[in-house]
Amino acid sequence: MLMRNKVVVVSGIGPGLGIKLAVEAAREGAHAVVVAARTAAKLDEAEQRIRELGVDCQVLKVTADITDRQQCKNLVEQTIERFGRIDALVNSAFVHGKFPEPIEEADLDGWRSVFDTNVFGTMNLTLEVVPHMKKRGSGAIVMINTQAARKPFPGESGYAASKGALAVAVKYLARELGPHGIRANSIHMGWMWGAPVQEHVRQAAAAYNVPQEQIIAPIAANIALGHIPTDDDCAKAALFLVSDYAKVITGATLDANGGDFMP
Repeated sequence: MLMRNKVVVVSGIGPGLGIKLAVEAAREGAHAVVVAARTAAKLDEAEQRIRELGVDCQVLKVTADITDRQQCKNLVEQTIERFGRIDALVNSAFVHGKFPEPIEEADLDGWRSVFDTNVFGTMNLTLEVVPHMKKRGSGAIVMINTQAARKPFPGESGYAASKGALAVAVKYLARELGPHGIRANSIHMGWMWGAPVQEHVRQAAAAYNVPQEQIIAPIAANIALGHIPTDDDCAKAALFLVSDYAKVITGATLDANGGDFMP
């Protein structure tokens, strides 16, 4: 099991990938999953989904806004107080910002808001976790990134730019923290079949008055595997990077997109 006996912190619990990361960590044998989000109801749902698995996994729910460094510190302190360690940090919290938005029409104040969560907020939480990992001489961090940072997608410039900055930060974390036994990697997600994409397909089909299959078909046609990957499977790929199976992988970029983008 990928997460056997590990204490895993997952930020950005929501209806899409965030909750799947928490659920799959529990399914894969985590000793404890710490779930964090701005909204308490999302945390309750994550706990319920984990309980429904019937596995022996403790759940700690912490309401936190990662743009506030003190709230990140509180999250980490609660985790250490209860479990004594943090083995893995999965940074999934994000703000997408306005979409679509051509770059020449960019609202740079909007970009700042996106960067505040995606870059500075993510680094707030990461830098609060790192000292505790250093004390133990081990730990793994994965940044949930986006294919849009590697393959431009019209209208996503601000979001993609923020995630591009985060991808560079990962390489510096990997280089500087490697001697302390801490790994850091990025995973770049493409289309994922889950709540957000399902809603996009539904809205697009309604707008064009066509069956949903007509919206899905051209997307799937560009993916080597011939279908849109599920967010469950993408979550497992992310968890692989913080598992012991990836103990010699750091500073890497993994594309989890079914072959939609091949660098």
